[in-house]
Amino acid sequence: MSTIPTTGEKTAATAAKNYLRQFKDWQLISLRVDDSNPRVTDQEQLEHTRAISELKTRQHIVTVVGKVDQASGIILEQRFIKRHRTKTTLAELAANHYQITEGSFYHRQRKALLMAYKLMH
Repeated sequence: MSTIPTTGEKTAATAAKNYLRQFKDWQLISLRVDDSNPRVTDQEQLEHTRAISELKTRQHIVTVVGKVDQASGIILEQRFIKRHRTKTTLAELAANHYQITEGSFYHRQRKALLMAYKLMH
């Protein structure tokens, strides 16, 4: 994989990891507003709308990565959207017929994060 031109691979992978991990925060913000509540303020509605947009953007990145490389999509979904541990992610990969050792897992995870980083910019 080519080096990310504007930053080092480690920095790019960290940026993608942090960006995807924000999914849970945006999800909590999105749940603050009940659509059936007529007393929602404009500010609350604005935050809700932005949160939904942020969730969709992150999910879209994971989906696109998964279309290019299904194993990478599974890794991103399991590790950073669902926040599962490595062993759980490896089990999910195995259930989808990807036999990846724990030793090579982190290399695959970095590859997935770099793919996500490219889509972020």
